[in-house]
Amino acid sequence: MQPAVKGHLLAFLAVVIWGMTFISSKVLVGLLDPYWYIVIRFLIAWGFLFLLSPRPMKLLPRAQEGRAILCGIAGVTLYYIFQNVALVYGTASNTGVITASSPLFTALILWLFGRKVKLSPLFFLGFLLCIGGVAAISFGGGGGELHLLGDAFALASAVAWGIYCTLIGGTESYGLSELQITRKVFFWGTLLSFPAALLLGEPVPAETFTQGGLPFWGNLLFVALGSSALCYLFWGKATNLIGAVTTSVYLYLIPVVSVVGSALILGEPVTVVTVAAIGAIFVGLFLSQKGNVPV
Repeated sequence: MQPAVKGHLLAFLAVVIWGMTFISSKVLVGLLDPYWYIVIRFLIAWGFLFLLSPRPMKLLPRAQEGRAILCGIAGVTLYYIFQNVALVYGTASNTGVITASSPLFTALILWLFGRKVKLSPLFFLGFLLCIGGVAAISFGGGGGELHLLGDAFALASAVAWGIYCTLIGGTESYGLSELQITRKVFFWGTLLSFPAALLLGEPVPAETFTQGGLPFWGNLLFVALGSSALCYLFWGKATNLIGAVTTSVYLYLIPVVSVVGSALILGEPVTVVTVAAIGAIFVGLFLSQKGNVPV
């Protein structure tokens, strides 16, 4: 299989699974404290990756290890704290739709700091359409209910993911496989999630683990092994094969998967405003991609 084709396939698989993850996470944040949920989820994911590659890893040179730490902070600690709080105060469908705006922030961050893309007025027109779509969902897409706090945290998670996508690109030069660099990112992200869980979280009763049954363990293993461990491997490989900006285009699929899945499984409402807002975000993301050119 050609590298580019492999990269596109891996990105596609990752976002389809991630779109369904918002549904599982919505169930789990009703059973687990949202801060401890991050720790438990990524401890399981890190343990799975360790079993796949049990060789101990030494610290990288300072600059490279520092970049891995920043990837852990942005792509695990902050992204999932913001996302889980968004799911507590909002809906799975809104969170999925708003998080899909992260390609805009990937391109903006690259433009502002990495200078790897050139942005045209078309990009900023697309940006305005996306923000308008997000605002429409926040004020009129939740079946008559406002979820402004949840939607604000969902937008913050999109920014955090844009930072992660910017940082993870280029780590293939560190001499580690995608599995090993993902394991390192998970280690730092999980470790740095502990302080937030200790300070802000509530203890998780033992009965949650012993009496949770299939709804608990099925969703937890899906998000820990599928959405976390495997999808991060897929995404890291895809980013290295086809680039951060191109890979991020696949995040367009997340709103469709999350909205349809949330309606069918959770019974969340799908309003005319929601559909129109998703359309605006799709068009905005399409224009924004046409308006940025790698340099």
